[in-house]
Amino acid sequence: MNFSTTGFSYLSLSFALGFLIYRVFQYWKKEKDIVSKLWLYISFLFWLFTFIHAIGGLFFATNLTFLRFGLNLGVFLQAIAFSLMSYFSVYVKFSSKISPWWGFFPVFILGMISTYLTTISPKNPFLEPSGAINWSVSVVPTFGNILRIFLFLIAFIPAIFVLFEQFQKAQDTYTKRKTLGFVILFLIVIMGASFDFIFINIFKLDPIWRDIAFIFSSIVILIAIVPGQKEESVKKIKSN
Repeated sequence: MNFSTTGFSYLSLSFALGFLIYRVFQYWKKEKDIVSKLWLYISFLFWLFTFIHAIGGLFFATNLTFLRFGLNLGVFLQAIAFSLMSYFSVYVKFSSKISPWWGFFPVFILGMISTYLTTISPKNPFLEPSGAINWSVSVVPTFGNILRIFLFLIAFIPAIFVLFEQFQKAQDTYTKRKTLGFVILFLIVIMGASFDFIFINIFKLDPIWRDIAFIFSSIVILIAIVPGQKEESVKKIKSN
């Protein structure tokens, strides 16, 4: 059994996202609205994505079948998460004019096409001497790669703008911390994905630097979440 730094880095991300899910679950229990439910689903999907990669990297780092399965399943989970994020953006900005399902279904259909193209495309992930997994993603701008990048951008960029607008309009610390936390999380995801594609696949940097970046990102997420959790705990104690 071969372990990898990639497995540990995704484990740290799943640990940090686990705290995020707990915070979002508290938010859903408090609000019980469609927005809080959407964020609970989205957070869980991203957590499941990182957890599957953590299992693969920790226990199946040299198992080509499992790593390919993890990649394919990861694209499917991302497609659903991107669809829900698009639903959220349309719901918050345009629900009075158009149905938010117009944001969901086009992204979902394109996401399923992306999942199919990823499934049939050749993938040969392998373990580097440094202990990191090289996913061996093709840098050739195929239709599948372009589609994945397009889905990534149309899901994250509008959601970031919507969240940042909510952050600016928020009057209470709770809402500001919540929205700012998601903005930071999404920016970290964008930077991590860009780092993985540009520096690892194009400039051939050792993937261990990606793992270090993910571990650092996990620490940043925890720093952003844990203080808020402590404040909520103090408020509950005082209210009792």
